[in-house]
Amino acid sequence: MIELVPYLLLLVWPAPDQPGGLRIERVPEVYADAAACEAAAIAQVTAVRGGNAAHRCLPLPPREEFDRLFEQLDRRGPAASPERRP
Repeated sequence: MIELVPYLLLLVWPAPDQPGGLRIERVPEVYADAAACEAAAIAQVTAVRGGNAAHRCLPLPPREEFDRLFEQLDRRGPAASPERRP
């Protein structure tokens, strides 16, 4: 069985309206591996940000981490659910 570890792409660039500040954006795609994420990062940084950005490709956490999170939320009850917060 092949293990798939999807990657998220984050872009970081200087915030023009905040001296010393940064903007962080997650590209709304998931990539099949680190190489695909890096290739997308190069294209995004060059095309969208004109080269004035940094990037980071991060692997999604393993399923077990999500399972633990959902178990914790279940133990806390419906009031702890993010969907129920005002």
